[in-house]
Amino acid sequence: MASSNHHASQASALYKAPMRVLLVEDSVLIRNALMEMLVDSHDLSIEGIAATQKTAIELLNERHFDMLLIDIELAEGNGFEVIRHTQKETYPYPPPVSVMLTNHAYPQYRTLAKNLGVKYFFDKSMDFDRAIETIETEAANFSQTQQVGH
Repeated sequence: MASSNHHASQASALYKAPMRVLLVEDSVLIRNALMEMLVDSHDLSIEGIAATQKTAIELLNERHFDMLLIDIELAEGNGFEVIRHTQKETYPYPPPVSVMLTNHAYPQYRTLAKNLGVKYFFDKSMDFDRAIETIETEAANFSQTQQVGH
C-alpha cells in the first residue's frame, strides 16, 4: 500500500505547473539580475523575454503567460501599452497577473497602473527585494492552485 501512495504523490508533483512568466525589460543588467534571483524557484518559469512593446505583444499573442513582469520604459514603446493589449476583447488568453517594476515610480504612474489592473507596482531602486519575494509568493500560490486542480 505504501508504494501506491508513493506513486500517487510522485504523480501529483509531476502536475505541479510552474507559473509562466513573460519578462519585459530593456535593461540587460536588470533582466539578468531578475533571472538570477528567480532561477531557483520551482514555482515559476521565465518563458519569454522582450525588450520592446512590439516583441512583448507578439509573444503574448503566440502563447499564454500567467504573469507579466514588466517595466514602464522600454527600448521601444512602454509597458502600459503592453498591459492594455492583454485587456482587449481580442486578446486570445486570460490576462496575466501584472507586476510592474520601474525606475519611474511616480504617483501618476502608480495610479495609471492601478487603473489598468496592475496587481503589484514596485520601484526598482527601493523595492527590488520585496518585488522578488512577492513574485515568488504569487508563483507559489499559483503552483498550489494548479496542483489542487489535477
